[in-house]
Amino acid sequence: MPARPRRSALPNLKVYRAAWVVGLILVVISLFTLGRPDTPKLSLEPVSFDGEQAAADLRTIVTDYPLRVAGTDPDNRLALWVVQQFKQAGLETHIDGFAATINGKNVALQNVWALSKGDAAGTIIVIANRDATPIATQGANDNASGVAALLGLARSFTVTTHDHPIIFVCTSGDAYGALGARRFVEDHQIDDLYAVIALREVATRDPAGIGLDGWSPAAKVAPPWLWLLTAPAARVNANMEALLPTVPAQVLRLAVPTSSGSQGPFVARGIPGITVSAAGDLAPPQSDTLDSVSTETLTKVGSTVQGMIMAIDGTTSPGARSGGTIFLTRSRTLPGGSLALILAAFLLPLAGVTVDLFAHCQRARVKLRPAVVRSALHLAPWLVLLALIYLANLLGQLPRSPGAVIPPGSHVVANPRYLRVVILAALLVLAYAYAVAVARRLERGMTTDPRATIFIAHALLVLVAVLALLINPYAVLLVLPAAIIWPLAKPGGWARSVLPAYVGLIMIPVVLIYYATLLGLGSNVWWYFFLLLENRTIPASAVLLAVLFLSTAGILAHTMHERGLAPGALTWPAIDRRSPNRIGDEEWAAGLGLESPRERRRASRQAKRRPRRPDQR
Repeated sequence: MPARPRRSALPNLKVYRAAWVVGLILVVISLFTLGRPDTPKLSLEPVSFDGEQAAADLRTIVTDYPLRVAGTDPDNRLALWVVQQFKQAGLETHIDGFAATINGKNVALQNVWALSKGDAAGTIIVIANRDATPIATQGANDNASGVAALLGLARSFTVTTHDHPIIFVCTSGDAYGALGARRFVEDHQIDDLYAVIALREVATRDPAGIGLDGWSPAAKVAPPWLWLLTAPAARVNANMEALLPTVPAQVLRLAVPTSSGSQGPFVARGIPGITVSAAGDLAPPQSDTLDSVSTETLTKVGSTVQGMIMAIDGTTSPGARSGGTIFLTRSRTLPGGSLALILAAFLLPLAGVTVDLFAHCQRARVKLRPAVVRSALHLAPWLVLLALIYLANLLGQLPRSPGAVIPPGSHVVANPRYLRVVILAALLVLAYAYAVAVARRLERGMTTDPRATIFIAHALLVLVAVLALLINPYAVLLVLPAAIIWPLAKPGGWARSVLPAYVGLIMIPVVLIYYATLLGLGSNVWWYFFLLLENRTIPASAVLLAVLFLSTAGILAHTMHERGLAPGALTWPAIDRRSPNRIGDEEWAAGLGLESPRERRRASRQAKRRPRRPDQR
């Protein structure tokens, strides 16, 4: 009679380790695709930006056109003044009127733009928004300084020769999420654009360096050559350092794309675009007055941007487009496809373990349906919460936005509506309690094998990862910790069971902390992302995957830490199929200990009656 099979751990870590080898091979292969940024060379011609004239324009804007809320009379009068300045510079000037919805009201806005002609193919755009937030008193730095720099650059390129056409755009509505920039992209031909440079907050006192924003609301970033061009331009023309993003920051912004800057709509369409600003301690909107700006900083940033434009103008072919390419160093870039392949390679261990779990469930004839039902019941409260949030938005119980990305400095972000959120949370608790009661009632009539639940949890994580790859391949970064850690979770105490399951969610607080620090939101970062969720700026498909991920983590933690679960309950019989005394599939399944004693005795008698091979007699 063959010995009762020994038991092996679940999941199979041999498969886990083998899949890691394959994944690391793919990572190494991806590193052979490293490239160079091919950054344009700076022009030897000196810059001609007039900082004193730009500072005078800034004072005129702040003094004569305060309270420039988009669509108001000061905003419209400033648009006419900008038209006058462009025409005095001898530029071909245009006004594009358009309608927008701001805080539930229809308003009329204008984009003003002027063309400085050139003979070479390929156009360069310089853009700045003139409107201010409703709570701003003067909006000197944000963004009268940007408009002043825009006018200064327009005058500079009337005396500085250039080969490519340059368009200077003054937009409105950008304080509500790049409305003007987005409309300009929709209304004009942009396929021949070489680059877009946006100007915002360029007169900060005591700047820490040149700040850059090359992000977009889509999974694309400005190409490395445009980021890296800023560094030498700032060093040569302003004796300042450009604050370039780190590799983790670039990957994280691809994984969780959000941007309300004027460059965002262009980058989302694949156009190289970047916003240049003077980084430093920014004054709050109420204190953003002439006393908080610096003529010296305005001159330095304006000269830096002119140097960048002159370098781009000196090229004869367009540079790389915006996409998923990032720069690892100043001389090495990683294509977006290779980055996506690296992230996908780290999912192979999870995929291997999941396939192995499914094979064991099939051989052991473990029923999966009860585990699927249990998972669905655990997900139901989250779906109810989403339905309540979207319903509250339709009924006007939550802040409305114009459909663009909500700027982090908006007044609706600074004033969380705690009462309504508490009501939603209370409804979630009630829905969850009801779902638990229903689950317990249903589980009385069915037995859920913990091994089946473990497989379903891993399978759902694989599903989330695959769908994330289809929606945004870089968003896989958010589930990588779970993909790596969940197969290592073991039944027992919370440190072995609950902790690994929830540590897999670590990227969620990492993202919140990163944006809270980067955008200066502090503890209001949760409300900012809540607004992006209810406003559907974050796609509904991404939200559904997120709640499925959270729900699955709870299922795994509860199953691993379930009371009364024996340490050996989550194991499989380890059968050596090469042994001459190997047992049949029925006896293999019997080794799980799920059959009755009568079935075990029957399996034992069948094993005794099996004829032996001649060489064993």
